[in-house]
Amino acid sequence: MKLILLLVLFGLPLLLQQQNEQNKDPNVSVLRFTWTKESQSSMIKGAQRPGGNITPPLADDREFGQRRVDMRATENKARSSAPPPGDIYHLRLEFKNSGPNIVRSVIWEFKPTIAPEDYEPKQYLCALKVKPKDKKILDLWTPFSPVKVVNVKARADGLKDGEVVVNRIEYENGIVWKRTDWPYSVPSSSAQKLADGECSVF
Repeated sequence: MKLILLLVLFGLPLLLQQQNEQNKDPNVSVLRFTWTKESQSSMIKGAQRPGGNITPPLADDREFGQRRVDMRATENKARSSAPPPGDIYHLRLEFKNSGPNIVRSVIWEFKPTIAPEDYEPKQYLCALKVKPKDKKILDLWTPFSPVKVVNVKARADGLKDGEVVVNRIEYENGIVWKRTDWPYSVPSSSAQKLADGECSVF
């Protein structure tokens, strides 16, 4: 009975602290958000000539005809199986921890100013260690556009396109803050396999 009472007495403050964390605004904020769009090509460049086309090795005249047929068949097969070239986006965020605890991970999303009704922003789970009163920059490459319609190659100030919303914060002392209207449930161990500065998306 005494053991149960001790567990209640010691566990109650932590539970109350976690509940209070739920009701407060997040003490992790995004000071700056920028993004750049770049086109990626499915063409593989040669190591010796990274800027040029891949050329087959030279062969003698008797083998050259057959080699050319084989190379053409290989190129056609590779072209049909290769994924189409697309765009990739470089996101850069500057986080600030204004709270008293060390941040272990953050889940955030970018809500664009203009988006269709069925648009669901991607959730980024990032292992990001940020000490109290400290700032940290996150560099991220992703195939997902931060905005639905992209008219420009780069945005020096991506916050003009919308807002970065912090949905969940996990601290090193085990306390978890979560936005009350955020519908997801994420295990605390989700970010353990990520190195500092790495992210997963869902």
